[in-house]
Amino acid sequence: MNSVINNSFKLKDKDFSNFIEASQLPRHRWYYYKEGFSPSLVKEAIETYEIKPNQLVLDPFNGSGTVTLTASENNIRSVGIEVNPFTAFVSKTKALNTKKKVLSELFEKTYEKINIGKEFPELEKYSTFTELSNKKKWLFNLEVLRAFYGGYSFVEKIKSNASDLIKLVLLTSVMEVANAKKDGKCLRYKTKWQKIQYNKNDFIKAFISNYIKIEQDIESSKIKNQPIIYNSDTRNALNNNKNGKFDLIITSPPYLNTFDYTDIYRPELFLGKFILNSEALSQLRLKTIRSHIQVKWKLPNVSELDSILLNDVFKRLSKNKELLMHPRIPQMILAYFEDMKLIFGALSKHSNKNAHLWMIVSNSAYANEEIPVDLILSDIATKNGWYLKEIGVLRNIRKRKTKYSPDIKTLRESVIILEKK
Repeated sequence: MNSVINNSFKLKDKDFSNFIEASQLPRHRWYYYKEGFSPSLVKEAIETYEIKPNQLVLDPFNGSGTVTLTASENNIRSVGIEVNPFTAFVSKTKALNTKKKVLSELFEKTYEKINIGKEFPELEKYSTFTELSNKKKWLFNLEVLRAFYGGYSFVEKIKSNASDLIKLVLLTSVMEVANAKKDGKCLRYKTKWQKIQYNKNDFIKAFISNYIKIEQDIESSKIKNQPIIYNSDTRNALNNNKNGKFDLIITSPPYLNTFDYTDIYRPELFLGKFILNSEALSQLRLKTIRSHIQVKWKLPNVSELDSILLNDVFKRLSKNKELLMHPRIPQMILAYFEDMKLIFGALSKHSNKNAHLWMIVSNSAYANEEIPVDLILSDIATKNGWYLKEIGVLRNIRKRKTKYSPDIKTLRESVIILEKK
C-alpha cells in the first residue's frame, strides 16, 4: 500500500492543512481554530469534482466550519456534524446573515452592559476560572469575567442571528484576554501573565476590534446557501441522515495523538453555558471519537481486527507498555480505528455512487515508532465501501520531543482520497 503514497502531491507544503489562510479571510477569521485546515483545500476538492449547487457536501467532523462555510460561499449545499456544542455554534454562526443596523444597535446595547458588568456566580469560584477559586493560577481576572458576563447575560436572552453573532464576538474576545492560551493539547499560561493584568478595558478593546471584523464581513460576504449544522456524535448522527446522499465529503477526524479536544475548549464551553458542570463535560468526552484516554470509554473488540497493519501495531505496542505514557494506549489506538471503521461504513451508505472522500490525517508516534495512521485508515476504508485513489502527502510535521518517542522527529500529514465503490 506504500505505493499509493504520493510524496509529490500537488498540495504539498502549501499550508493547506492548517488554519493560517483561514485566519485572514472574511467570516473564517471570526474565531481562530488552531486545528482547522485551509479553505483552499476545500475549494480544490470542490473544483476537482465540479460539484454543483444542487449536490451535497459533508463534513462529519466539522469543527469550526471551514468546509460548510466554504461550500456556502460557493453556493453549494452542505451538512456539518460536530460533537462539541461550542464549535458547532461557531460553525453555524459563521454562516449567519443579519442587517447591519440590527447588529449595530445590539452591539451598542451590549457595550453598555459590558461597562456595567455582572457577577458570574456559576464560574467565579469554580475550578480555575478566577482568583476567587483560591488557586495559584486562574484563567480570567475577575474584572474581565464580569465585563464579559455583563454582555453575555444580556444577549443570551435574545434569540436572533444578531445575538448569536454578538455572542461569538464576546467569546472570541474574552479568550484573547485570558491568562492562558491554547498550545497543542492543553491550555498554557502566558509568559508573565500575572504582570500583564488584563482588565475590563483590555476586554472592551478586543470586543470592539472583533465586532468590527464581523460588521465588515456581513456586508461584504453574504451567504445565500445556509449549511445544516448538527451538534451530534457523528457515529450516531449519520444513521439519522435525512438530507439526501452526499457527493463530496471533506473532513479531518481527531488525530490519534491522545489530545482531548474537549478539554482545550473547556473555557468556552462553560463561558457560553454549552455545558454547566463537570459531569456534563465527562459525558461530552464519552461522545467523542476514542482518540484520548481522559475518560473510561467502552473497550474495543480485539477479536475483530481486520487490518494486518493495525493488528501488527497493536501487538507490538501491547508488548512494550513500559515504553508508553499510559498502559491503555494500545486499546485507545484500537478503539480509534474501530470508531473510524463504523464511520467509513456509514459514510459509504449515505453517499452517491462515485462520491469522493478527502480525509486529512496525521501519523502518530508511540513507544518510539511511527504509527502509519493514513495507511491503516486507507486499509479499513477499502473494506468498508471505498476505493483508495491515493494518499497525498501535505507536509511533514515537526514532532515535539518526548522521552517516550525520542527518535521520531517528524510525522507525515496526508490527505486520503477515496471514491465510493
